Amino acid sequence: MQLGPLSFFGEQELRVDPQGRISIPTRFRDAFKGGIVLTRSFDRCIAAYTPGHWETFASEVATRALNRIKNRRLRRVSFSAAYNLEADRQGRVLLPASLRRYAQIGEEVVIAGMGDFLEIWDKEAWLQESAFLEEEASLIAEITEEHP
Repeated sequence: MQLGPLSFFGEQELRVDPQGRISIPTRFRDAFKGGIVLTRSFDRCIAAYTPGHWETFASEVATRALNRIKNRRLRRVSFSAAYNLEADRQGRVLLPASLRRYAQIGEEVVIAGMGDFLEIWDKEAWLQESAFLEEEASLIAEITEEHP
């Protein structure tokens, strides 16, 4: 099954095994056959990209002018903690310890679809974010109406 460019949607709860691995949901495994890039996301979670989507994202970040501190910091956030990994035969991928610390990942996580990538959240942090989204959904929609 070939996934389209915005095929990462929905959410799924998973457990982190004692080795620090999670199982990629079966419906997404084909998309990550060529590898998976994990890095810090902007909201205390882990972003998971296919190699192709990582290249698109990384290229956009890399074209920003280095004479601006925000651009240099964006590069640091994105690239210094990026890991190019492979899933094992059972579809499991190691969550590097530095990323688990950053995202405060415990034993339970939620994988949330973001269209062209996934986010991996600590379950409790996701429940808080999800509650905020439910409470503020109409306000969020109003703020973002500038994009058709």
